[in-house]
Amino acid sequence: VILVICMVIGLLSGCTGKTTDSEKGSATTSTTANENKTTEAASAKDKEETKEKKEISITVLDRGLVSAEEGTLESNRWTEWINENSPVKVKWVPVTRTESRAKINALFASGEAPDLVWEYGKSFMDDLLQQGVIQPVDEYIEQYSSSYKAYLEEHSDLKPYLTAEDGKMYAFTSARTPLQVANHAMWIRQDWLDKLNLKTPTTIDELYEAAKKFTTEDPDGNGQDDTYGLGFNYNFWGITKNLFGRPSDNNMIVENDVLSDWLGSEAYADCFTLLRKMYSEGIIDQEFVTDTNYERQRQLLVTGKTGIYMAGWDMGNEWRELKQNVPEAYWVPLEPVETKYGKFGLFQEPSPFMTICMNKDAKDPEACIQFLDWVLSEGWYTITYGFEGEHYQLVDGIPQTIDADMNQKELRYAYEYAILLDREIDDIDKFIQVTAAQDELSQEYAKVRALSLKTALKNPFRRDLKYLPSTETSTKFNSEFSPTLSSIEMKMITDSSYSVEQGIKDIEREKEALGFDAVMKERQEWYDRNKDILK
Repeated sequence: VILVICMVIGLLSGCTGKTTDSEKGSATTSTTANENKTTEAASAKDKEETKEKKEISITVLDRGLVSAEEGTLESNRWTEWINENSPVKVKWVPVTRTESRAKINALFASGEAPDLVWEYGKSFMDDLLQQGVIQPVDEYIEQYSSSYKAYLEEHSDLKPYLTAEDGKMYAFTSARTPLQVANHAMWIRQDWLDKLNLKTPTTIDELYEAAKKFTTEDPDGNGQDDTYGLGFNYNFWGITKNLFGRPSDNNMIVENDVLSDWLGSEAYADCFTLLRKMYSEGIIDQEFVTDTNYERQRQLLVTGKTGIYMAGWDMGNEWRELKQNVPEAYWVPLEPVETKYGKFGLFQEPSPFMTICMNKDAKDPEACIQFLDWVLSEGWYTITYGFEGEHYQLVDGIPQTIDADMNQKELRYAYEYAILLDREIDDIDKFIQVTAAQDELSQEYAKVRALSLKTALKNPFRRDLKYLPSTETSTKFNSEFSPTLSSIEMKMITDSSYSVEQGIKDIEREKEALGFDAVMKERQEWYDRNKDILK
């Protein structure tokens, strides 16, 4: 009996699957190794989490869009999200949109400029380069970048806008979609046209007549003299000049490969003669002179007191506020009107989006590249559209707004942080319709927005010269002449004792004093050397 019991016990121990001594040793070794690896991984993770991220600083344009509930441009839900998800921490340095270049120049002058500064246009880079405050970025891209390096290879057409005369690149950028190429636009109250039996203006004379009647014939029907024919934001100066054929924002006309200046021309004189007339007749609000941030102009618009508005093509926030305040308002995009000089498209942006430059004193160029790679490859999407299920839901792969009012408060300022974007849109009309929230007001505006985009892009914008040379002579002239020009132009419009003819004489005198002949000689020689590329 004892023998049988012993045999049964032996068989049972064999059936339990217990390892032999050699297998046991192997298993013990494997378990120990796995435990060690787990411990090492946990330790590495702890070290990574406790390790302080590198910090960089970047400018951000302050357009006054952050509500008190959201915080400030320096600290809000999106800056926190960026610092949690980006490989580096970012300190954001706000600069007022309407004074951005002057503010950035002041930051450099005081030695307080951040690591990365950005604005729009190649001239921004050229100005900083002439000041000697930025550095080339080619080597940093080659050494540290993966995402941006690959992106730039796929978008080689961007490189001329980033490259200086010495052949080196001094900036970063990404390509615009049609949503960003379209820029300036005009809007008009169709319901006011209908009430006063006016047709949609197609010429500059018809535009003036409509604006005058909007001012004098009480289109809102309240029996008070409180409406204005023409309102605007900071795009006003460019729009009015472009209607009279100004080529781009550098004023350079190119005819038969010869450069000349649009400023002081007959068309320029006619432009300011009209603006002066509209101001003196009260068609333009007299207080616009002190309305430096154009907030009063905006309030007049959204409360239903403005008939024609010169601004941007996508005015969703203002359109929504106007409809909420004045439900009967019917605000539609207006195609550029014709002058005796022809019909010209309003300002459309060149392909490059934001022009981002690196401070020559940037403490950690590698960290800057790490952030740019991250925002281009993944960060921009969330910064632009928010969180899925909260700010948007995907419909056919397109982020559709869930609550327009919530996004207006929580999201509309966030895109300022997405300084690089890798976005392509195949079907613009579908994109605009799907991304809009499903409430009635949002769907109504989606149709208006799509029409506005088509209207803004319908007429080609005149751009005789893509950009100016990045030379000390040209840059110095621009920086010194621009403030004087702005002052003279304002005076021509608002000062009844100062004629347009006198203003043009003063402009020519100032140009001569600043050496404009030498500037034009240099620009012509530069154009002759580079005209094949520039064309």
